[in-house]
Amino acid sequence: MKFSPCILLCVLFLGSCVSDDFSVGNNLVSVKGRSMLIEDCTVALETHLSDSSVTNGLSRIFEGKYNSSDFGIITAHSYFNFNPPKYNTSEFGSNANVTVKFDSVSLILRYDGFSYGDTTQTQTLNLYKLKQIIELDDKSQLYSTSSVPAEAEPWVSYQFNRPEEHWDNDSTLELRLPDEFGLELMTLMQTQSNLLETYENFLTYFKGVKLSPGINDNAAVNSFVLNDEYPIIRLHYSTIGAVTTEENKIDMTVNTSTAFSQIETDRSNTLLHSLSNSNPLTSVETDNKVYLQGITGLYTKLSFPDLNEILKLGDQVIISSAILYVFPVSGTYNDFTPLPANLSLNYLNEEGKAIDIYIDPSTTSVQSGSLVEDKIYNRNTYYAFDVTSYLQYELGMIGMYKSSLQLFLDDTEKNNTLKSLVLGDSSFSTQENRVKLIIYVIVYDND
Repeated sequence: MKFSPCILLCVLFLGSCVSDDFSVGNNLVSVKGRSMLIEDCTVALETHLSDSSVTNGLSRIFEGKYNSSDFGIITAHSYFNFNPPKYNTSEFGSNANVTVKFDSVSLILRYDGFSYGDTTQTQTLNLYKLKQIIELDDKSQLYSTSSVPAEAEPWVSYQFNRPEEHWDNDSTLELRLPDEFGLELMTLMQTQSNLLETYENFLTYFKGVKLSPGINDNAAVNSFVLNDEYPIIRLHYSTIGAVTTEENKIDMTVNTSTAFSQIETDRSNTLLHSLSNSNPLTSVETDNKVYLQGITGLYTKLSFPDLNEILKLGDQVIISSAILYVFPVSGTYNDFTPLPANLSLNYLNEEGKAIDIYIDPSTTSVQSGSLVEDKIYNRNTYYAFDVTSYLQYELGMIGMYKSSLQLFLDDTEKNNTLKSLVLGDSSFSTQENRVKLIIYVIVYDND
């Protein structure tokens, strides 16, 4: 730990302006004070793996595959089922007054704004029929580790390129389904089958689908909108009357409460190969780097093992300000894998569970750091956190009373994106990418 005088710091104390050297006293006590800047207080970093994330109830589903040298092979599958089609008895059934003709049936997905990986490459999307009904657990949840058995062979296999914004059709992906499926649905409507009367009945006929990437894909993980409108199965048909022929459609919507995504990770060829829930890795074990990633549950634990050393500077030491800077490692992010816009800093309690750290105990504003990006030289990109109140509380704590911090994506991104971050510790090979803790202290010495 290195100490140096700070001539820029001006702190009010008992109505006096404190500079490098000052004194406060009366006829009984004389106290001398010094302001100092501490630059090299140790910040210990570890990569941790949290429990699986809840993936039902989100506004998106994931599908795709991407191989990252830092985070390994990430494969995403999504599962969902459908509500039965709502049809008009004037067109289908014994009371129909027109003739209907089947045209086509398709699954339509709508892209949302997130992807992770190289979206310029051709991708394969395999659609499988489920063999079992999707069931929620006793908490009405499904997780990134959940799965549902599906048929071994794809029902439909489709190659696509994710469209760019200027393309004519840049919002949806449509997969033509087998005509036999559409004809079966029309037969069920013509016979007014009880399989179409309720959602539960319909699941006995059509349990749902699984979306998966091709085995050899290495392009991107995509996300698609999940709401009351998408995904849909759209049945196109024509009605032939006495005078006119009209084109019509029937949409089958997704049951959003049971739709979820499964995220598989293979880190065997990365520095994180031995990481597990019970085996966190120090930055020393991972080439002086630590890792964060949203829905896969990677986060960084921070601690300050030699903080109490500053108490040796004088008879009384007060932390007046402390700023923590963390720097993404150059070359670990790009336009295909952009940096998170914000990070959150939370307390970790004795059980290692995160609880919010507040800027002001009287407010509910969670301490967060926004990305400051150097897009020109790419040498001064960082996140900054005011950790003054935390270190003031920690100063002097020993043993079981010491706590630590968790650095993670903020709530808008950690549970519904794959955004990621690689940070350098204080010994990382590139100086511009090293974590920094700047502490301003006031040191008082009794005469």
